[in-house]
Amino acid sequence: AKMMPGMAGKIDANQMRSAEARLKRNEAMIKSMTKQERRRPDLLITDSTARSRLQRIAKGSGMKIDDARLFMSEFQRMRTMMSRMSKMMPGGGGGGMDPAMAGADGGEMEMPGNRAARRQSKKKKKGGKGFGGGFG
Repeated sequence: AKMMPGMAGKIDANQMRSAEARLKRNEAMIKSMTKQERRRPDLLITDSTARSRLQRIAKGSGMKIDDARLFMSEFQRMRTMMSRMSKMMPGGGGGGMDPAMAGADGGEMEMPGNRAARRQSKKKKKGGKGFGGGFG
């Protein structure tokens, strides 16, 4: 934190130790997950096997089940916050695209402004006249 701009002196050593310990616990839990669970974290939340999965992850990381539940609730909060932040970005977050990758392909990022121009641009990209294919 000392090396981060604007953070010098704002985080004391105890807070830093606490954050590092929490990071190590979280890393241990992530390493106890299967590749499928890492790819699809909803398996640990909504799936019918979520409870047994969380128990296995907690046991594998040397934690208690409550620690695993806390980890998943923190994950959910962070996911929600990131989703809200991406919607606040210009262009509404790119329609499910990773906000960090928006505009990374060399194309221009959509900017807020003329709604009619944005809609026309979207129709050009879509092609066709919009028949069939859902509610759009």
